[in-house]
Amino acid sequence: MSKTEFIAELRAALAGELPENEIENNINYYESYIREQALSNSEEQVLELLGDPRLIAKTIIETYQLSHGPLYHSKLNYTAYQDGDTKEWSEGSEEAEYDEDKGNYQAYGVNGLKWYHKVLLVAIAILVLSVVLIIGGLLIRLFFYIGIPLLAIYFIYRAITNNRNR
Repeated sequence: MSKTEFIAELRAALAGELPENEIENNINYYESYIREQALSNSEEQVLELLGDPRLIAKTIIETYQLSHGPLYHSKLNYTAYQDGDTKEWSEGSEEAEYDEDKGNYQAYGVNGLKWYHKVLLVAIAILVLSVVLIIGGLLIRLFFYIGIPLLAIYFIYRAITNNRNR
């Protein structure tokens, strides 16, 4: 993995989870760290010691959320860098991967909420729908057991009182 690929993976993993300025601060930190460490070691050794950029991103996100609270918003535009060139992609992107054949980054996934957030939202929607249907069913049952007999009594009473007045 090259420095550019490492930084792009880190950026993609942080996208949508942190504010843009926080992402840039972390990206700048790791770029300068890699540059400084590469003076005494090879860039490959430095990247190997750092480990998986997605794991680093997860640690950064969790640390940020502990100090600032969870952040659930989607970003509309993301940018990846390859040797000074810029590749932008839009809403619907969650993760980017460098495509050697095309020479650019390809975005995959849906931006914003992670899969477990989406599952939670679907479960909540199903729960709310179930509660609405149960309450609606109870109201309909009450109408048939109480409302219709009361309406029948009312119409019989009106019919009797109208016949007396004639």
